[in-house]
Amino acid sequence: MSRQIKQAIIVLLLLWSGFVIATYFVAHKPFVIQVFGPITDSLWSLIITSVLFLNGIGIGELTIKRIMPTVKEDETFLLLAGGIGLGELGLIGFGLAVSGITNFFVLLGIQLALFAFFWQTGRVEEILQQCRRLTSQIKNSGGQIPPWMKWASALTVILIFLRTFLPPIDAFDALLYHLRIPELWLRDEGLQAYNIPHYWFPALVEGVYFLGLGLRSEIVSQQIHFLWGLLLALLLWSWTRRVWDNLTAWWTWMFLVSMPSLLLLASWAYTDLALSYFGIAMLFTLWLGNETQDTRWWLISGIAAGMAMGIKYTSFVMPLTAVIVITIWKFRAPREWWRELIRFSLISIATAVIWYLRNWLWMNNPFYPFVFGGKYWDAFRAAAFSGAGTGIGWDLKALLALPLTVTLGYQDINYFDGNIGPLYLLALPLALFVFGRINSLAPSQSKALMPIGVFVLLSASFWTFGYITSRSLWQTRLLIPAILPSAIPMAIGILSLQALDAKRFRLSFIISGLVAVSIFLNLLDATLSVIARNPLAIAVGIVSREEYFSKYQSGYFSALQMISQTPPNAKIYSLLEPRSYGSSREIQPDPILDNFAHDVYLYKDPPSILQAWREEGYTHILLNLRGANLIYENKDEQKILDETLNLLDLIALSPNGEYALYEIPGH
Repeated sequence: MSRQIKQAIIVLLLLWSGFVIATYFVAHKPFVIQVFGPITDSLWSLIITSVLFLNGIGIGELTIKRIMPTVKEDETFLLLAGGIGLGELGLIGFGLAVSGITNFFVLLGIQLALFAFFWQTGRVEEILQQCRRLTSQIKNSGGQIPPWMKWASALTVILIFLRTFLPPIDAFDALLYHLRIPELWLRDEGLQAYNIPHYWFPALVEGVYFLGLGLRSEIVSQQIHFLWGLLLALLLWSWTRRVWDNLTAWWTWMFLVSMPSLLLLASWAYTDLALSYFGIAMLFTLWLGNETQDTRWWLISGIAAGMAMGIKYTSFVMPLTAVIVITIWKFRAPREWWRELIRFSLISIATAVIWYLRNWLWMNNPFYPFVFGGKYWDAFRAAAFSGAGTGIGWDLKALLALPLTVTLGYQDINYFDGNIGPLYLLALPLALFVFGRINSLAPSQSKALMPIGVFVLLSASFWTFGYITSRSLWQTRLLIPAILPSAIPMAIGILSLQALDAKRFRLSFIISGLVAVSIFLNLLDATLSVIARNPLAIAVGIVSREEYFSKYQSGYFSALQMISQTPPNAKIYSLLEPRSYGSSREIQPDPILDNFAHDVYLYKDPPSILQAWREEGYTHILLNLRGANLIYENKDEQKILDETLNLLDLIALSPNGEYALYEIPGH
C-alpha cells in the first residue's frame, strides 16, 4: 500500500470518527456539555480570586518589607501581608475606576503583569511555601486539642466557602451599594455625582470588588470577603497561640465558629470582615511593636487603621484606640510619645485620605453626608437618615439588658446578619473577670489584653450611644469588629474554669460540652441551609442563576425583569426600593426610603411632584407596593401618593403584586 493511500485512509478515518462522535453527542446532548458554561464560569472565578489573592499578598509583602527590611517571614508576616495587600488592591481598583480604565482586557492584563512579576522574582513560590508552613502549623497545633474543635473548624470553613458560590441576591447591602457601586464605576467608566449617600461612603473594599466585577465574576467579590475573614481568624489564632498556648488559640477560634452570622457575612460581598481584619491587625501590630520594642510595627498599625477608615466612617474608633494605647505606653517619654503619635497619625491619614478628598471635591463635604451635609442634602434628608430620637433613650433597664437583647436579636434590624450566638453572653462575666485580674498576668499577656480592652470599651460605648439615639443603628453587625477580638479574653476566661474543677465535679468539662453542643447545633442548621440552597448546583449549572434568583428573591427579580422591558433610554425613579444592583437601565434608587417623602417636603402637591420628575428627566416610576403599605398606611403621605399615582400610567405589575411600574405621561 502506497504512502499516499495510507495517509488518505488515516484522514478519512479521523473525519469519520469525528463525524460519528460529534453527531452522537449533538443528538444525545450529554449533561456535561449542557453545563460546560457554568462550570467554566466557576473555574474562572476561582482563578481570578487566586490571582488577586496572590497579587495582594505580594503587594502587601513588598509594603511591609519596605518599612521593615529584616522582618521575619513567618505566618504572621503572611497573614498581615495578605490582608493589607488586598486593601492596596482596593486602592488600585479605585484608582483604575476613577481613571475610567474599565476594559476587561486591560484589567486582566494588569493582574497578569503583577502575577508574572511576582512569579519571575520568586515571590509566588515563597508565598506558597509560607502557606504550606502555615498549614503544617495548623495541623500540628490541631493534634493537641479536642477533636471536636478540629471538626467544627473544618466544617465552618467548608460551609462558608460553599456559600460563596451562591448568587449575591440575599445580601441586601451588596445589592444596595457594595456591588452596585463598582457596577456603576464600570458602567460609567468613572465617577458620577449620584444622589446616593452610600455611593460616597469610603469604598476600599468596593475597589477590590470592582476588579472582580470588571473581570466578569460577581462571585469573586464574595470569595475575597471570605478570604479577609479567613485571614482575620488565622491572625487571631496566631496571636493567641504566640502569647498563650494552642488550646487558648483554638478556643478563640471556637468563639468565631459559634457565630451563625459569621457564616453569612463571610460568604457575602459585604465589608464587615475586612473592617474587622484591619482592627485586629492594628491591635496585633500595636502589641507587637511594644513587645519587640520595634515601633516600626506601629507604622503597620497606622496603615491598618487608615485602611479601616477607608471602609466605614464608624472605624474612627480604631485610630482613636491606637492613640490612647500609644499614649498609655509612651506618655512618660514625651518626645518619643509625640514622635510616635505623629508618625502613626500621618500614615493613617495618608492611607485613608483619598476617600475624604474624593467626597470634598465631588460633594463639598469630606464626610458626606454627615456633619456638613453637601450636595443633594438638606435638613429633611438629614433627619430621615439619622433617625434621631427613635432609639430607646436613657432607659436604664433596657441598657442593663442590652447584652441579652443583642444575643436574642429580637430588636435587631437585621436579625439574620446579627446573630452572634450564645457563647459571647455566656463568657461575658468570665472575660470581665480576666480583665479584672489583668495585672496578675504575664507582661506580654497584659500588654496584649490592654489594647483589646480599650478598643472593645470604646466600640461598645459608641455603639450603645447609637442604640440610645437612633433605631437605624440597632444592628449588632456594627459591633462585630469589637466582638471578634473579645474572643481572646473570653477564651482565657473559659479555660480559667479549670481552677474550679474537683475530682467528682469537672465544671470545665460540662461547660465545654455545652459549648460543643451549641456550636454543632448551629453548624447543623447552617449545613441544612447550605444543602437547601445547594451552591454546588449553581456552580456547575444544574440550577441557573435566574432560577435561583426567582425562587429566593422573587419580588426583586420581577422588578428587574419589569425594568428590563422599558426602552433602553428609560430613566427610572424608585420609591421605597433601595436596591439597584443588576438594573439594566439608569435608575435612581431610594436608599434611605425617603424619596417620596422628600418630594412631598419640596414640592407639596401631586402635580408639582410630577412636574419635578419630568424636569429631572425621569420616564418611569418603580414602586415597592409592600413598602408603601407598610410605611405610609394611615399617614398623610398615603393620600398624596395615591393621587400622584393616579396621574401616571400603570404598565406592569409583578406576579406577586409586590412591585408596580408606572410610566410618566408626556415622554
